[in-house]
Amino acid sequence: VKFSVAGGSKTVKVKPNLADCAWTAASNAAFLTLTARTNGVGRGTVDFSVAANTNTVARIGTITIAGQTVTVTQSGAP
Repeated sequence: VKFSVAGGSKTVKVKPNLADCAWTAASNAAFLTLTARTNGVGRGTVDFSVAANTNTVARIGTITIAGQTVTVTQSGAP
């Protein structure tokens, strides 16, 4: 998932193989904040926000959802 230097928010759909499968979500980077559910059973969504990047260097972070990694990249400031 790519973001501009301004940041923003997105929703990730969770679709486990089994309807009764429990899952959790966690951010692995300080600039990524989970803004809604961090766990559930079966299908669901995870909302997250990306803080503005004031550094000139692009950055990469991850969110782990149900054991799967979502990679987030963000441009650096001009």
